[in-house]
Amino acid sequence: MKRASRALVAYSSSEDEALADGPERKKKKLPSLASSIIVPVPVDDPTLHQGRVRATPHVEGQYAAYVYIPLVVHPGTALYSLVDEVLNVTKEMVPAAHVIGEIVSCSRNSGGLVVNSSRKVRELHLSLTRPIFLRAHQREEFKQAIKRIASRRTPFQASFATFSELTNDERTRAFLSLEVGAGHNELRELLSALSPTLQSLRQRDFYSQPRFHVSIAWALLDLDTSVNGDANTKRHPCAYEGVTAVEGTSDNNLSSNGDIGESNKHFQAEYFPRVPHLPSKLIPTLNQRFGARVSSAHIGRFDVDTIVVKIGKDIFSWPFQGSHANLVSS
Repeated sequence: MKRASRALVAYSSSEDEALADGPERKKKKLPSLASSIIVPVPVDDPTLHQGRVRATPHVEGQYAAYVYIPLVVHPGTALYSLVDEVLNVTKEMVPAAHVIGEIVSCSRNSGGLVVNSSRKVRELHLSLTRPIFLRAHQREEFKQAIKRIASRRTPFQASFATFSELTNDERTRAFLSLEVGAGHNELRELLSALSPTLQSLRQRDFYSQPRFHVSIAWALLDLDTSVNGDANTKRHPCAYEGVTAVEGTSDNNLSSNGDIGESNKHFQAEYFPRVPHLPSKLIPTLNQRFGARVSSAHIGRFDVDTIVVKIGKDIFSWPFQGSHANLVSS
């Protein structure tokens, strides 16, 4: 049997030429999608969020989340009155400051309908995580992990110790905060319980030297002292990257790192007053006038008996159900 002289057959180009000479096929246009099935792209408007900017660009299918201990302060309590006094002094010294945590409480009328009450409660948040970001399939796993932690924790008491100024990671906002004294060790144990779950989801742990706190007011910082400002800008000596509240999803010109687009900076500065930092006299003044009261057991002590996780717009909470025996063995 004769072997073929060539392993491959070389076809002539006549077929290609025939195809090239033939009529060109017109591409058919696909029909437009119905507007009802198009997912709108979020458009952020800083004017709706007091000048706050999105710290992390929006990613479809990704949910911002964080874990915290809620502290509900009711009207008529000593702590509520103290916070009112502190905020009045703060507003005098920092007119650009915004109050945190004031919400309208609800009650039912004689017909059983929920109505707004003129009496307002403050819900303050003691953060246990940085802002974290979950994919849709991770939400349930994260919720169940927080629920298990709550089932093994026993309630405890904590108390405030002092006032302080803190900043967020992006250096876009300064916060007036009440720092926790008693209860710090128990809160550290909660961080240790959260750590394996965060690591399994490839999320960052809380700060290595945490300063547990609740924030009661905030102010926008000058743009040139933010994370995108001059690299040689010195941080304020009281600044601490420990505030984990997620920045408002509020900017219409986000750059790749989530800061304000260049074209929008002058607009922001004009409409939303900014400060380089809180006045240097604010914290000493508050500690001198109110420090003894805020650190007293009668006023500054509170129960830690519930843990909350907010995922997107959804909020889930679980009471602590463990005993002292469970706490030791966990």
